[in-house]
Amino acid sequence: MFHGAGDVRVEEVPTPVPGEGQVLLAVTRNGLCGSDVHTYVGSDTGGAAMHVPGVVLGHEFAGTVVDVGPGVAAVAVGSPMAVAPIEWCGECHPCRNGWVNLCRRTAIYGGYRLPLHGGLAPYVAVSHRSLYPVPDGLDVAHAALAEPVAVAVHAVRRAPVLLGSSVLVLGAGPIGLAVLQAARAAGAGMVAVSELSPARQAAAAGLGADLVLDPTSVSAPRAVREQTGAGVDIVFDTTASHAALADGLTAARARGTVVSVAGWQELARVDMGLAMAKELDVRFVMTYEPAVDFPVALSLLASGAVNACAMVSDEIALADVVDLGLEELRNHSDRHVKILVDPSR
Repeated sequence: MFHGAGDVRVEEVPTPVPGEGQVLLAVTRNGLCGSDVHTYVGSDTGGAAMHVPGVVLGHEFAGTVVDVGPGVAAVAVGSPMAVAPIEWCGECHPCRNGWVNLCRRTAIYGGYRLPLHGGLAPYVAVSHRSLYPVPDGLDVAHAALAEPVAVAVHAVRRAPVLLGSSVLVLGAGPIGLAVLQAARAAGAGMVAVSELSPARQAAAAGLGADLVLDPTSVSAPRAVREQTGAGVDIVFDTTASHAALADGLTAARARGTVVSVAGWQELARVDMGLAMAKELDVRFVMTYEPAVDFPVALSLLASGAVNACAMVSDEIALADVVDLGLEELRNHSDRHVKILVDPSR
């Protein structure tokens, strides 16, 4: 339960009762996200400032349907489901065009904007329209990764055609590693990854990066130009780092594309002259379009094109969510990819 900056408590609360159009889900796993850490630490900017106190956190979760509310006919009790945790109004201009991720009134389970309880609990009530069936052969626990993988899928879909393209991924956290694998699945040619953490460098290498770069010891732009001649076709920035973004603009070829997937908490410094001189395209990514990106994310996980086991660095009990989860990521995020919370432990 989030009560404010630095104040997250494990408390006893009543089991939710599903309302009209809702289902009750027994949560199998909930992944901890960098945005959860921002919320926990407290921020005057970005999404952290929009969280509602007195709400259960957690927006990366999957589980099994144990009850359905009135008006729900197409969801069966016992069904394993992943949750796309976005609620949208259906009335604003983006919603009317099908871009529900850009809804002017977007709310997210876990308390972003509205008191919608999230998945860091044994049970959670969610809208039936948020549910996506877990494919056969995919562990429900690993289906909790569908949410961050859907971000990567959306980022790859926002990029130009990747078939045969050269790619640089800035950052090898959960989103960066998912982008690496989604880009491969989309047919990318050479894929380079730039990352500070030795543990995450090793993860990127294990997941098939052709070139893994430590930007503290080598110039990422120079290294990729040695591989490609002109620079990379597409850069994905997942870091929200001024230095990394500068590397990305430099590494991109003329008329290349930079895709911003990062959750910036401050104004970015951009070399507009360099971007103009190369006629770069810069595109932005806001979460995902659930109906399009979630089924693809689940399919990639089920097929092994996104390696779920390699993405999970630890599993912890709900009681340890602060000390071994939020505080661990706050102080040692470089040691981890994704920490999953098991509410049954």
